[in-house]
Amino acid sequence: METLLHWDTDFFLFLNGWHTDWADVFFWTVSQIWTWLPLYIFILWMLVKKFGKHSWISILLFFLIIFCTDQTCNILKNNVKRHRPSHTEAIADDIQLVRKPNGHYYYGGQYGFPSAHAANSMALAIAVFLFFGKEKKKRWIIPAMIAWSLLLAYSRIYLGVHFPLDILVGFLVGGGWAWLLSWLYHHFQKKISEKSSAY
Repeated sequence: METLLHWDTDFFLFLNGWHTDWADVFFWTVSQIWTWLPLYIFILWMLVKKFGKHSWISILLFFLIIFCTDQTCNILKNNVKRHRPSHTEAIADDIQLVRKPNGHYYYGGQYGFPSAHAANSMALAIAVFLFFGKEKKKRWIIPAMIAWSLLLAYSRIYLGVHFPLDILVGFLVGGGWAWLLSWLYHHFQKKISEKSSAY
């Protein structure tokens, strides 16, 4: 475990070290939830377009996926209690932090394992894949969502508030919830269709 954490720290310092003034502004913006509000609205619009009057079920499922993912991350953070890089004294002289618009450095909360940003973005990307991946006209959105998730995840490393291992476990948590709840949704939907056709 010590070796793994040592590698994780070294990899973090390698990825975190690529700082320029324009990239500070760019990755700060990328990391903000409000930046991606048009994307979230677009996904909701696609769900409404696909499912019509029954779209509330799929929309509710998307919110449930994000809720479960986010709460799982919070529980793990409060129990594992691994400090964020920005709160790790051993690398305080080596880490690159970014100033917020108010001029103060951004540190984030005390604990960062796993990354909720990474978990939520991957959960959303996987959910979109499971709902729209079979539609040829919408397949372009799959690599776009994965690229968005990776970009958002790297922004957290760039800002100095997450180790790569935080990101990886976050991806697993988010992907796991998305697969599980989407599978349950499609499973019960299939059961209901089978019962309806039997009568």
